[in-house]
Amino acid sequence: MSSFMLFEQNSEQVAKPASKVLMESAGFDYVDGELCFIFSTSEGKRGYGKQAIPVKDIDECYQVLSEAADNGVQSEDYVPTTPEIIKKSLIQSEDGSIRFKTQAQKGKKPTYIVSDNHFTAFVSKLGELLPMIKEKANEISGSQSESS
Repeated sequence: MSSFMLFEQNSEQVAKPASKVLMESAGFDYVDGELCFIFSTSEGKRGYGKQAIPVKDIDECYQVLSEAADNGVQSEDYVPTTPEIIKKSLIQSEDGSIRFKTQAQKGKKPTYIVSDNHFTAFVSKLGELLPMIKEKANEISGSQSESS
């Protein structure tokens, strides 16, 4: 026997507003030794739970959410630009190495740079090469257009 719900659980008409759930769930707790503002935005929705924002980051986090509320939230199928991918993936490991990706697909391996000094030199060399890269790209694009 199949069961059917009388009301759609995701319907805006029957869901408790996130602002009300925020007011009912707001509090503080220590997470990894850091004081955090704790809250929920939904009740009874499986797979979603309380969130923790370090109090020291609350203003910056509010700014991000406020801008999204004003300007819209990107859709789940949004494809990030290469600069966004690099910025999001650029990290330095405990051993001092630096890595980043230029493609977002799962399974794509990041690049690896052994140290800060090597990273700085890499960025400097890339800057030197930019004019040549652009010139050659224009030549290739031009020859592709002519052969089409």
